[in-house]
Amino acid sequence: MSRLILGVTGNIASGKSETARLLQQKGCALVDADAVAHELYGYDRALVQQLGSEFGADIVWPNGALDRKKLGSLVFGRPDAMAALNRIVHPALINAIRERIRSSQRVMNRLVLDAALIVELGFAKEVDYLVFVSASVPVRLARLMERSGLTTDEAMRRIDSQMPEETKLQHADFVIKNETTKEYLAEQVDALWDEMIERDNNTGSPRE
Repeated sequence: MSRLILGVTGNIASGKSETARLLQQKGCALVDADAVAHELYGYDRALVQQLGSEFGADIVWPNGALDRKKLGSLVFGRPDAMAALNRIVHPALINAIRERIRSSQRVMNRLVLDAALIVELGFAKEVDYLVFVSASVPVRLARLMERSGLTTDEAMRRIDSQMPEETKLQHADFVIKNETTKEYLAEQVDALWDEMIERDNNTGSPRE
């Protein structure tokens, strides 16, 4: 197979990361944008200091690390604050993700980019296929509250802070509906993979 980049996206608690892991098991390198961001906050102290200047010194631990939980409490539900966060972080994050993709492609031809912000960061144009993982708001709300211990209000602020599913769906080549069991999700990923490989073998990427 020729070099192939699969983008997997979906809003919070949709199951996009589980979908990406299942695709990784098909023989793909995995680039996890959230993990890249975690690493970025760890080594880019200038970036963390800039965030501290914008949002207050108490979001920075005494050792210089970023208190992501405290930062999240300040930006979720506040569009102006979220815009400021994105303005500061996104340029460095985009560069870090691109570098991780390049380094991963030196080892493997097939790659999965797992990122909630594929559309927002402009990566929808840089992948061969974009997979959108969808789940209803009530389902995502229940998952988010259970896994993170958030109140209903806290969880809804996180859900409402993201681009609506309807907007992201316009960019998708494949859609997975993840409303029920992990077994059903795996079945959908199997079917998607077979169709994707057949398309690639027969016609090439639709984005070429």
